[in-house]
Amino acid sequence: MPIVEISWCCCFLSVPCGSSNRKRKEKESPTPSHDKRTGSPSSSTGRHENKRKGKKSWFRFPHSRTKKDGKKRTKEENPVASSPAHADKKDQKRRKDDDKKGKGKGKEEKSTLSPSSQTKKEDNEKRKKKEEEPEKVEKMKEKEEKPTKEDKKKGREEKPTEEGKLGRKEEGPKKEDKKKGKEETTNNNDQTIKYDVFISFRGTDVRQTFVSHLFAHMNNERHLLTFKDDVSLRRGDEVSPSLTEAIERSSSYVVIFSPNYATSDWCLNELVKIMECARRYGRKMIPVFYGGVTPSHVRHQKQRYADAFVQHKKKHPDDKEMEAKIKSWRSALMEAANISGFESTVVKPERRLVEEVAKSILGVIRPESSPVTQGLVGIEPEIEAVEKLLETDDTKNNRVIGFWGMPGIGKTTLAKAIFEQIDPDKFKGRHYIQNFAGQLKRTTTVIDLQNELFDKLLGDENSHDIPFNLKRNRLRRLRAFVIIDDVTSLQTLQELLHGELCDLFGPGSRMILTSTNQQVLKAVCQEVHQVPGLGKGKALKLFSLSAFKKDRPPNEYKEMCDKVVAYCGGNPLALKVLGLMFYDRTMGFWDGTLEKLRRLPKKEIQDLLMISYDELDRDEQSAFLDVACFFNYEDYEFVTRVLDEDLVTNLVDKSLAGINYSKGAIEMHALLEDMGKEIVKIEKMLGKRSRLWEAKDVLKLLSENMGSESTEGILLNLTEKEERIKTESDAFEKMWNLRLLGIELASESISVFPEEGLIKSLPEELRYLRWDLFAATSLPSGYSPQNLRVLRLKHNSIRHLWEGANVDLGNLKELNLTASKYLTEVPDLSTAEKLELIDLTSCGKLIQLHKSIITLPSLKTLILDSCKALDLTSLDEENTQNEDVAFPSLEQVNLDATPIEEVPRLLLGAQKLTRIDCSSCPNLSKFPSIDTLYRSMSIKHLILRNNKLLVHLSEAIYKLKSLQTLDMSGCENLESFPYIIVTLDELIRLDLSYCSKISEIPGTISHLRNLERLYLSGTGIEDVPVSVLSLKHLTVLKLDQCKKLRTIPDSFAKLSRLETLNLDGCDMLINKEPELPRSMKRTKNDKQVSK
Repeated sequence: MPIVEISWCCCFLSVPCGSSNRKRKEKESPTPSHDKRTGSPSSSTGRHENKRKGKKSWFRFPHSRTKKDGKKRTKEENPVASSPAHADKKDQKRRKDDDKKGKGKGKEEKSTLSPSSQTKKEDNEKRKKKEEEPEKVEKMKEKEEKPTKEDKKKGREEKPTEEGKLGRKEEGPKKEDKKKGKEETTNNNDQTIKYDVFISFRGTDVRQTFVSHLFAHMNNERHLLTFKDDVSLRRGDEVSPSLTEAIERSSSYVVIFSPNYATSDWCLNELVKIMECARRYGRKMIPVFYGGVTPSHVRHQKQRYADAFVQHKKKHPDDKEMEAKIKSWRSALMEAANISGFESTVVKPERRLVEEVAKSILGVIRPESSPVTQGLVGIEPEIEAVEKLLETDDTKNNRVIGFWGMPGIGKTTLAKAIFEQIDPDKFKGRHYIQNFAGQLKRTTTVIDLQNELFDKLLGDENSHDIPFNLKRNRLRRLRAFVIIDDVTSLQTLQELLHGELCDLFGPGSRMILTSTNQQVLKAVCQEVHQVPGLGKGKALKLFSLSAFKKDRPPNEYKEMCDKVVAYCGGNPLALKVLGLMFYDRTMGFWDGTLEKLRRLPKKEIQDLLMISYDELDRDEQSAFLDVACFFNYEDYEFVTRVLDEDLVTNLVDKSLAGINYSKGAIEMHALLEDMGKEIVKIEKMLGKRSRLWEAKDVLKLLSENMGSESTEGILLNLTEKEERIKTESDAFEKMWNLRLLGIELASESISVFPEEGLIKSLPEELRYLRWDLFAATSLPSGYSPQNLRVLRLKHNSIRHLWEGANVDLGNLKELNLTASKYLTEVPDLSTAEKLELIDLTSCGKLIQLHKSIITLPSLKTLILDSCKALDLTSLDEENTQNEDVAFPSLEQVNLDATPIEEVPRLLLGAQKLTRIDCSSCPNLSKFPSIDTLYRSMSIKHLILRNNKLLVHLSEAIYKLKSLQTLDMSGCENLESFPYIIVTLDELIRLDLSYCSKISEIPGTISHLRNLERLYLSGTGIEDVPVSVLSLKHLTVLKLDQCKKLRTIPDSFAKLSRLETLNLDGCDMLINKEPELPRSMKRTKNDKQVSK
């Protein structure tokens, strides 16, 4: 059966741009064992071993597929065609053709020789030609330098070639060569890199000495693909075009200036071409001054170099073309000698010189030439980030680094790339254990992997026979670099390394661990690096390479590709798998498949993700399914109130969910969400499913009374304008284990019938109850909410929350009664010791709060916005004796649009209060009074927007030493700039926009040394004092619509961090074009434009 090799990667996937059916014997080219997810070989050195044997790297494919027109691919296109066996067949076919045409002597010889003798003779001829090849190259160089008498007699002179001006004018390439060159090489601005290094040297000086050592070191120890003309020139090619192509397609250059280098036209022409490519493509050239040659000799053509140019002139007297060439040689020598390099007289011995040159090449090699990163999308920035974390120059301390991320995100690929690129000279031993957890699930044991690790590091195949104490002593003298991929258990890791981890090895050792479990990594790693998904642009490129074999999709497919990329969410494995699925498919297939994609995800992806799910315990699996089916993209704090916080944290730690900190939301990747829903849907019967979230399924379950003890969660989301939900009155009675119930209705025209009977059957196991447009006047008297954690009854008809007193609310964490149009009071909540959030927004008839709220031990947030009838004075009047215990955990209070005249003393006195919002309070005329702020030292954000009666701030504001935000925008009667605030050292944001009576900015504003944002739009100020220029941290200054503003500083250059300046609508401003700091943006007409 033919073997088709496809290179998978979990991140930054290597895109197989072609495939081939290869029939290979096991002993000739053993297929490397592959990781189930990445396709990487189990041996980290396999790729380089293949390269040393002259074979192609196992995961490298030529960048084209078999042509659809049926034409055969060229040698360079087809990996099979370039194999030794295939080449022998082609040679035999060519010889047979020659025999038929009467070419050569083979025909007569074949009649007298046996097949075995013929083969032996052919091998001898090949070996002889290979041995003669270096001599042939040298003779061609010598011949090029010394024209024959016959050439002189006929007036033949050397002429530069069209390509690179190397050597004499050559015959043009054959049609096949042109075709091949066109396929292999792109235009000059984007050369296809083939070699890592090109070595330019004078063969008679250094071929058998320094160059042979350098070449062997680079190829065999550094694994750099190096061009040296006696090895890399292909038999039958003309020399000069081959060298020209090699220079063009090399990532870097080493030029060895030996004593006789300048005597060779060939070498000097090479140098000219090398310097041209170095300039044009930004490539690195490293000069090596060898055999007593110094940079000065080369730069000024002294001693042997001076003699060489004398001889060049003698050979070509009065030749203007040669004069121009000599001028270009001198220029190239001068340019090369000015580059920092190595001198053999300084760097000794020669072995050290070889190592230093190779090390320099590794430091500057172009990323696109690296066998590791070639074909991988978006990996270079990640490699750079990890190299900084490794700190390999520190040879005293050991470090363990963790790679963390969801399955398929690229941890293994990144680790592999780091392992291949790390400088081997910095470590005495290296080893890579791939798919650690996966191997242990099969027949491999920890002892097997331990023996493999120690054998590799110690260079001893029988190290397992050595007592561990002796091995430990040897290991502790050895600086090691070890990567262990896919670690899921801390226990097995400790068994592998005898509980000593990286301390088992010598000083300066490094270890990288990859895992989906963040907690495992945190337990042993100094740094944990989260491997990110691909951004939209790189994701689209990777998908296009898989689906279309080019960087960008065709225009007609762009919209559909965007949908697939959005679905994959930057996961490289998903992009790769789906890209291959869509490869060479019709538009009709795309349309049909995109609709089915989320309902029937690809099996290859799901199998990988299921590995992480299967490793969860029962409670963690339940939490995973809850998030996937109900809570994806919901507020993180809300989710942790409904579910156990430690379970949600474990999902995040194990890369099965994430936290969007900017939005404060939990986010699960779409692939994981779909997998969770598919797990639930394995059960076909609705009544047996654990969770239901699709409206049609929920309505059928309720109307046909199909619920059972298997039902754990229901989410009904109806957005239709008119709908009457028909249910059985006892629909919930059979759902004993119902924990989560959400009925989200978008309109009052939607009703549940019969609601009353349905409510009476609410199960006691409920943890989460949301019921929009709840029509009953209270919760049923028979309902016991002891397990209830979150209660959300928005836009309800409740008059009192429940019947009776002493209701057990021991687990309640959130109470949300937004827009309760008939609610007049909040009941006794004294048993709600875990209650963190109370939201009573827009409870228009709410008059007072129950006094039990004051002493709730866990209450963090109290939201009373738009409670138009609320009277809070009773809080102070009735509880003057409880000030020390009032609101012990309160952090945030919202009193927007309430009728308060001043903030209650108890609220302001809360010791942990950090944010208070009293915007748009029509009766608020003063804030604060001196005696109310004596305990308010923790307030960081004070919002007083749009308070029309607020005329001034009390001087007591100076007590708010922690204040970072003060927003008084829209306080149109505020008489003047509140001078006292200049004492607030921590203030970051000050907003006085549209406080129209403010006419000046005090010079003391410079005291606000941490101020970053200053908003003065629409104020009455007439000038901006120069003291503003002392605000070194200022990033935003808005002065738009200041109609009286006349003068501002001539220069804002001192504000080095200023990014935005808005002067729009300042009609009386004299200087509208002040000097701006570099890279600042000016806002005009609500659009940001650069200076």
